[in-house]
Amino acid sequence: MKNKSVLLLTIFVASLALTMAAAWAHSRPSLSPALAAEADNAPAGAAAPAGVAALAGAAGPTIQLRPDHHPAADGAAQADTTTIASATVLTETANQAYLPISFYKFTDYPAPHDTGFNCRYGIAAWTQWHVKPLAEFHAGWFLTFNTRSPRAHWNVEYVPVVRIKQDRDEIGYRLPTVSVTPPLTDEGLGALVDNLPGALWFVGNEPDRVYWQDDTMPDAYARIYHDIYHFIKQRDPTAQVGIAGLVQVTPGRMQYLDIIWDTYLSTFGTTIPVDVWNMHLYILPEMKIDGSGSRAAVALGTDPALAILENHTGKPDQCPRDDVYCYAEHDDMNIFAQQVLWMRTWMKEHGQQYKPLVLSEFSTLYPYEIDNPNDPNQCYLKDENGQCFTPERVSRFMEATFAYLETAADPQLGYPLDGNRLIQQWLWFAMDEGVAGSSNRLIDAYTQKMTMVGQNFSQAVAAIPRYVNLLPAQTVNRVVMSQEGDPVPEIGVLLRNNGNLDLADTDFTVTFYADPGLTMPIGSAVVPALSGCARRAQLASVSWSDAEPGVHHYWYKIDALNQVTESSEADNVGAGMIIVQPQQLFLPFAAR
Repeated sequence: MKNKSVLLLTIFVASLALTMAAAWAHSRPSLSPALAAEADNAPAGAAAPAGVAALAGAAGPTIQLRPDHHPAADGAAQADTTTIASATVLTETANQAYLPISFYKFTDYPAPHDTGFNCRYGIAAWTQWHVKPLAEFHAGWFLTFNTRSPRAHWNVEYVPVVRIKQDRDEIGYRLPTVSVTPPLTDEGLGALVDNLPGALWFVGNEPDRVYWQDDTMPDAYARIYHDIYHFIKQRDPTAQVGIAGLVQVTPGRMQYLDIIWDTYLSTFGTTIPVDVWNMHLYILPEMKIDGSGSRAAVALGTDPALAILENHTGKPDQCPRDDVYCYAEHDDMNIFAQQVLWMRTWMKEHGQQYKPLVLSEFSTLYPYEIDNPNDPNQCYLKDENGQCFTPERVSRFMEATFAYLETAADPQLGYPLDGNRLIQQWLWFAMDEGVAGSSNRLIDAYTQKMTMVGQNFSQAVAAIPRYVNLLPAQTVNRVVMSQEGDPVPEIGVLLRNNGNLDLADTDFTVTFYADPGLTMPIGSAVVPALSGCARRAQLASVSWSDAEPGVHHYWYKIDALNQVTESSEADNVGAGMIIVQPQQLFLPFAAR
């Protein structure tokens, strides 16, 4: 009787799941003619769900390549949206049942003060059972592609993504306004910012895509970024705000960034304030030979002539062309490195070299489905060389990207405060995107066991030594003017930790001295825990009460009491200068 009851319950749950899935599928909105054509910003054919097309050329099979490859991440699916264009609303049915399911096979959360998490490595994870095994992969951060965070380990950083989407009228034509999810209200985004002090916030996700993801023209993105940035900063000055990651970094996508940059400058009279730059990295064709959209589609608002073409012949002789991305190049490390250099070059050309760069999404997206269970080479999709995207192939690509990201540095382009590294943090997509044939998943959705790719991820990150390295980011040189009450001069230094390990629970001391021999202490400051990957700065400052009027030099030593074990002690000493009550001369100022 007991077994029969279990069987009936199983059948009921399966039936309910199928019914709800079918109801969702039938309730998906159809596109209006205006939205489908997207005549105002894309070549003909690019606006329809661009991921539905033949992957292997004209003679190949037709599959859906996950055009919206972030389940439960689309802003339209969240209930607390300010306004949403009618063409993107997913309706909620009245009769819904949510059954609790809990059958984790992973070990429970480590101790609260566990320090084994590598801040450079992240994983896309948007459900509780996705988040639970983060510790097994030693990942230091994760994102859900929205602002709803499942409970994670204390030392794993959550990066929320504020979703946006340009509004449309009832016909489907674009409006100048952009909807924000959660809305810019005290009860919406405000409450979340208050509850996540000091967080990194990304504004949007792949807004360069038509229909899928955040579907926003670059000039409209510049304006809504301004509103969201200042809304967050006004509530939490310690927060960091990053720009959205585009699908990939190609000439067309860089033009999208150019339009954002120029629009912000012309509209607000200043350069766009970005604390952390952000990119996605995939190797996907953008346009077919007939001008219609391919895998990534043409970036919104950009010149189609800049688009990377799809290989229309299905033969490998097209792959050497710079303007073509073949399926065989989907995991090409030369192109991978090229996109990183393109992004860092763009940043330098716009005066942004001294900013962190985060790679918030990368992996393989082409599926691996075996046609013959006895022959792994008989797969549903093969590239131009007849090769499948097997777990072995994906693992090799993953390991190659890790090796590159760990070592890629350039003094002309890289981030100086992180040893000139090109990328500060990176995130694998995904723990499990829940799509059949996913070649990138780290966990099997049905068995909840690590895949081959997941095992290789875990082993690779576990083998990387953890370390902390404290260094001065900027000395605070001040001029203390004579004012009523003669204010006490202050001296200070901004610090960063460019190691891969957060100082989650360790304070340290910075001592300031009046002599280069570090024998005449002025005072000491205690600095609280400092996260790694050189992304955040912490100020250490003291008062110099007996500093007489004039020019004074001072020196400082980070971790003066040797409270922290560092990978290098050679960069802990620095110097600064302060001018106290200088002679003042006021000149007339005339603006013409």
